[in-house]
Amino acid sequence: MDLAFKQGAKIKAFPVMVRAMKAPLTEDVPFQAAFTVGKKRFRKAVDRNRIKRLLREAWRVEKTALAKNWQPGSPQWAVVFIFVGQEVPSFDDCRRWVRHAASKLAQHTDETR
Repeated sequence: MDLAFKQGAKIKAFPVMVRAMKAPLTEDVPFQAAFTVGKKRFRKAVDRNRIKRLLREAWRVEKTALAKNWQPGSPQWAVVFIFVGQEVPSFDDCRRWVRHAASKLAQHTDETR
């Protein structure tokens, strides 16, 4: 995870920041995603878990557009979504942010092939 912050691509889709890097994954999938929400901004675990749940669902819905051109043996990516907003978002907001981040990620992955 630390390596993604040092060497990975930085994608901004405020209030979601995405760090991504090429990484050999244990499964034959194009992406592996992690989600994090800072305890400093959201003291209650209920709020942090809700935001992560919303972001995971938005990623599940939007990742198919990224994976449609991926072939086994192509580069795999480790992706970290970091929520830096101030309020608990709605699902529609999360989906819009993840879609924006996914489109930027698709551009980045196409450039590095």
